[in-house]
Amino acid sequence: MKIFGRPKLFATLLMAAAGLFAAVPAYTIGAEADNIMRAMGEYLKSADEFSFHADITYNSIHSTGEKVQYGGASDILVHRPNRLHVDFVGDEHSRQVFYDGSTFTLFDRLRNFYAVTDVPDNIDAALDLVFEKYGLTVPVADFVYADPHAVLTEEAEFGSVIGVHGCGEKRCHHLLFTQEIIDWEIWIETGTRPVPRKLVITYKAEPGSPQYEARLSRWNFNPRLSEHAFTFHPPDGASEIEFQANEVEGAQR
Repeated sequence: MKIFGRPKLFATLLMAAAGLFAAVPAYTIGAEADNIMRAMGEYLKSADEFSFHADITYNSIHSTGEKVQYGGASDILVHRPNRLHVDFVGDEHSRQVFYDGSTFTLFDRLRNFYAVTDVPDNIDAALDLVFEKYGLTVPVADFVYADPHAVLTEEAEFGSVIGVHGCGEKRCHHLLFTQEIIDWEIWIETGTRPVPRKLVITYKAEPGSPQYEARLSRWNFNPRLSEHAFTFHPPDGASEIEFQANEVEGAQR
């Protein structure tokens, strides 16, 4: 699972201050877990376009130290190789992302401003640039990469199958993975349609070990998306601002 920006930096500083640089564990993802992840990745990889919905909850640590939960919902539209639209409405933010193959636009509904930056002409490279340059972190974005299996497992140190458990009305393979600074679980639907149904991330290197949870539904592999969905048209009165790291903070849900 890709981790850019603050979480990785925070963990590195903690380790450096303590002088604790342990040896990197061996790559020990079990064969069954890897096969399930690979099947999910190949299923998503084979789609030229798709859409899905994510109901999201996440923790934030209050200034007084308590863990507070916030929520929201995202609708994601993907047309490979170079179109992406994300619409997020939540407790803290209401934002949209438009990627049209050459520019990446972030629109903040609440403040009615937007920022635009030039990006490469494929989803993978465009997301990598925005994540690395502006500190954006979007966990569910791993599912829109060209090879979700590779992106999700590239930094995993351990992976195993917990069992077959329910996720809503679906029966799912429940998998657990560990990385240097996070643990994460994923529920993947059993049968001939191995779509991810839930993702839970525990940021174990941060105080209070906050969590992020996304429940994924409304998978559509024939959405018949129009070019209009990926093109940003500024609403009346909207102001353009410079695309800076502090402006994308919080759009990460």
